[in-house]
Amino acid sequence: MGIDAMATRMSVLTRALPMRILLVDDDELELELLADRIGSAGFEVARALNGRQALELAAEKWFPLIVTDWQMPVMDGIAFTEALRARGVDDTYVIMLTMREGTVDYERGYLAGVDDYLTKRLPDAELFARIHAAFNTIALRRSLKEAQHALETTAPVDPRTGAFTAAETLAKLQAELRRAQRYERMLSILVVGLRVIGGERPPMEIVKSAVQVIQRTIRTHVDWVGHVESTNEAETLAIVLPEAAPGDGPKIKERLQIALANLSGARLAFDFGLVGLDRGGAEQAIEAGELLKVAEHCRLCSGRTGPAQLSAVQRSVAVGASIACRHGYAVASYCMLKPEPDLALHAQSAAAGEDSTA
Repeated sequence: MGIDAMATRMSVLTRALPMRILLVDDDELELELLADRIGSAGFEVARALNGRQALELAAEKWFPLIVTDWQMPVMDGIAFTEALRARGVDDTYVIMLTMREGTVDYERGYLAGVDDYLTKRLPDAELFARIHAAFNTIALRRSLKEAQHALETTAPVDPRTGAFTAAETLAKLQAELRRAQRYERMLSILVVGLRVIGGERPPMEIVKSAVQVIQRTIRTHVDWVGHVESTNEAETLAIVLPEAAPGDGPKIKERLQIALANLSGARLAFDFGLVGLDRGGAEQAIEAGELLKVAEHCRLCSGRTGPAQLSAVQRSVAVGASIACRHGYAVASYCMLKPEPDLALHAQSAAAGEDSTA
């Protein structure tokens, strides 16, 4: 196949890629000869005399293919490839040039991130066949990466957590809301914030374990778990409970807290927020995102009478939803959704006082 035909075929197969190649060689004559050969096929060719110069050029512009000599001063081909990969550049194909009679440590090169080897002064047919294979490989890698990204963003379940994705959570919750309002059914959402004791966000494997625990605790095929958001401090999950009234929330929360406390090796703290619809629900249409914001206000509330509780109540009234403290579950400034020991003691004291009065 001629150079012109090869270039035409490559432009069709890899039309999404810039036809750009970086050549790295300390021998200026060899570098010039190779650049002329490759440039004659329509490629944009950049040159570097050592690995350090090549790194600088690669930082300024992306090269789908880099052809580098092995032995060079300042920084050789192996050190250059290692540094390139260490920067996270995994979508560039690296071909290492070697002398035909030389002894090549292929394993060392592959471990550094080299994709292929070429001996110098190859015939044009073999040279362009390797370049063609390199561009096809990069195009395939990019296609696979894009397909994986598309799958992760469109799949209903987040593989990292095992819960529905944030987008799917909003869509499913919106459908649940419409159904509950249409048939005058109850619906509650229990939002759970997971954080490592000390204020850090838990690793995803711990979040996934927590989701599995929650799924075993709630009703199968009725209730479901969605991922709401990730912040620097916490991972937030939404447990959607069809046919559950807001008054059921504290008991459900207690069961979940006991189950989550048994996560092995996890020093986790949990914050809970509750929001829902009563039977007959609000007449106005409620947006899923707004409902989750009400639950988040509830989750961040301390459980005591004050500005935070007032803000949560005001938000729930504006949206047309219900939270626990509007249904008699905030007694003597204590909220049963909050697990703090001092609040629990307060509740016990209040109960003891009621018993003595009776």
